[in-house]
Amino acid sequence: MHRFGKAAVMGVVITSVVATLAACSGGSSSASGGGQGLAGRHITALVASAGAGLQSQYDAYYKALADEFTKETGSTVSFQYYSGGAQENSIIQTSLVSGSGPDVVGYGSSIGATLYGTKGFLTLSDADWEAVGGRDQWNAGTLSASGPDAQNDIGIPSFTVPYAIAYNTAMFTKAGITSPPQTWDQWVQAAQKVQAADPGVYGAGFDPADATDPWKFVWSYAHQLGGGFLSGDGKTAQLSSSQVETAMDFYFSQYYQSKIVPPESLTWNNAQMIAAFTSGRVAMLPIATSGLLTSAKGTPVDGNIAFAQLPQVPAGMNARPAGGTPAASIVSGQFWAVFQYASDNKDLALALARASNSEAVEKTQYATLGWTPTTKAGIQMLQAQKPDSASFLAIESKQEGTDFTPAWTNIQTGVATTVNKVAENLATSGGWDAGFLTAQLQQANGAVQATIK
Repeated sequence: MHRFGKAAVMGVVITSVVATLAACSGGSSSASGGGQGLAGRHITALVASAGAGLQSQYDAYYKALADEFTKETGSTVSFQYYSGGAQENSIIQTSLVSGSGPDVVGYGSSIGATLYGTKGFLTLSDADWEAVGGRDQWNAGTLSASGPDAQNDIGIPSFTVPYAIAYNTAMFTKAGITSPPQTWDQWVQAAQKVQAADPGVYGAGFDPADATDPWKFVWSYAHQLGGGFLSGDGKTAQLSSSQVETAMDFYFSQYYQSKIVPPESLTWNNAQMIAAFTSGRVAMLPIATSGLLTSAKGTPVDGNIAFAQLPQVPAGMNARPAGGTPAASIVSGQFWAVFQYASDNKDLALALARASNSEAVEKTQYATLGWTPTTKAGIQMLQAQKPDSASFLAIESKQEGTDFTPAWTNIQTGVATTVNKVAENLATSGGWDAGFLTAQLQQANGAVQATIK
């Protein structure tokens, strides 16, 4: 994913447009676009732009999608690109207020509730789901980002990008490590063995200055402890809970206690962490996608990369505590939502969603970007034809949805900002300050709670 999740992070929740939607949107809810035929028409799709170094791969994917769409409908599609969450938010707000703009948006899983809350996107009927192949072709976990319940879905899954740990197989062999870590204690032990066997190499990388990776790490670890970022009823922020604080502490303990990450990595973002891995400076990555294989082509680690599910047991434990889940990966990727004002083009928007889940497009997206299919049939196809996809498809079946709440973007931003501030404090003070972490989490929790209605 160009790191799709990063482009989907929205720093400003869409709230100001809700009151104006009744006047700006509307139209037929029929699945046939007012009875018009599919051929000879045109739609525009708003999608994330390519990440660094992935322009040619994105071009190949969107060409394959456009070609398949034209083949199936006789119509054409153009893509309008947003670069980052702020621009995505701005385009969506402007379009909803004006009642014109792109027909469909490819949104990231973490902002589904925010879009749903605007009431500016079409609720999918049974007929709409049938038009894209039937709702039952997707697993329930995947559909958790489509809407609050089966009767109020707005999003059709397009592709997914499950995350995993990545490790250098050559370094593991040199250190005498025969399998990836299953617990976080084993993670630390593996990193220390690599460092002992290969002085100058660090066992792991991390990127606390990144906007996307750290909150995913903390989310998984907190869920393994039986916690989360939000209460089950969606009314209470839990960023200052003991589970989240423990997860944060362990994340940074890799630096201040076990010393398995490079000293300079406190200021790293994802690109810098990946560069360290592909140059052979670190042996493991805690949050990686299959796109790493593309980044590694022609580097010293090309051909020596393997992936595995994140360790599933918190440090210091033999098993997860009551209520803990493996939290293998968030439900990530892209979903298609149709703007209310574009209801006359809903038939074409649904056709685009269907084309994005065709075998031809699924093969191209995996070959160029490592994105995996979301449909049950697509998963079976890739399992049979691409054995190297096995680890990611296994993780995909274990994905867990993030909380479906309009407050999610604030939650995500709050956790990411806290990690950034703690990293800065650790870098400048030179020592770990548990009290600073507690204060920052309390501040973030209060800010999030103020946005929850």
